[in-house]
Amino acid sequence: MADMSGQDSSEITMATVDEERKGATFSGTVILGIDPDAGEVVFFRDFLIENYKGELTANLATDGDIRKSIDLGELDHKSPSFRLPIPLGTDTLPYNTVVLSDKKSKKKILTINL
Repeated sequence: MADMSGQDSSEITMATVDEERKGATFSGTVILGIDPDAGEVVFFRDFLIENYKGELTANLATDGDIRKSIDLGELDHKSPSFRLPIPLGTDTLPYNTVVLSDKKSKKKILTINL
C-alpha cells in the first residue's frame, strides 16, 4: 500500500465502510488520496466483500450519481488492500462518493460517502 505520510491530512478524504446490501457485507476503508507512484487514486484498505457472487466496478461520482462519474475499473476481490488510479488531470473536487455497481447488470450496489 502506498505511503501517504507526506500529504496534508486535511487533503485526504476517507470513509469507513461497514454496510450490508443485498445480502452482501462490505467493510473497510476507502480513501481518496495521492500515491507518490501513481498520482491520485482511490485506495481500498482492508476492504472485505463477503457473500457477493458477481464482479463489482467502482466509480468516483458526484452525489452518488453514476451519470456524473469516472469509471475506476473492477474491484480486486483477491486482495483486501488495493488502489484504483484516477485519470491524470482530473479535478476531484466535485466528486464526493464512490459507487460500487454490478459489472454485468450495472445496478448500483453501494454508495460510499467520502
